[in-house]
Amino acid sequence: MSALDRLLGTWEFTMHHSAHSVPVAGRQRYERVLDGAFVLQYWTYDHPDFPDALALLSEDRYHYFDVRGIIRVFEFEVNDAGWSMIRLDADFSQRFIARFRSPDVMTSTGERSPDNGVTWQPDFTMDYQRVKDG
Repeated sequence: MSALDRLLGTWEFTMHHSAHSVPVAGRQRYERVLDGAFVLQYWTYDHPDFPDALALLSEDRYHYFDVRGIIRVFEFEVNDAGWSMIRLDADFSQRFIARFRSPDVMTSTGERSPDNGVTWQPDFTMDYQRVKDG
């Protein structure tokens, strides 16, 4: 069993984003695909300013795709405590850290960098609650 399996299922989340004064809700789903070789994550936001997206996760990479046609690849680490990922880019770098607070609760923080990771600025926080499928 992989640490990625802790993510499997459906999660509802609330995001507090630096660019918005009100919280944004949404939903994520994680499932094993391609005979279990990868985890597919897809999510929707209940706000038009945030793009619906999907990602393909392995033990060390996070491949992101959204409805705008944006593609990003992050270095990814996952363990029993949570996960983290980072993408350094001259124009827009990002990093995220998520922690499991219980089997059905996660929290995460995201940061952005305009200078390839030299300085970091808070971008958002998210609170996740696993929900029953069906």
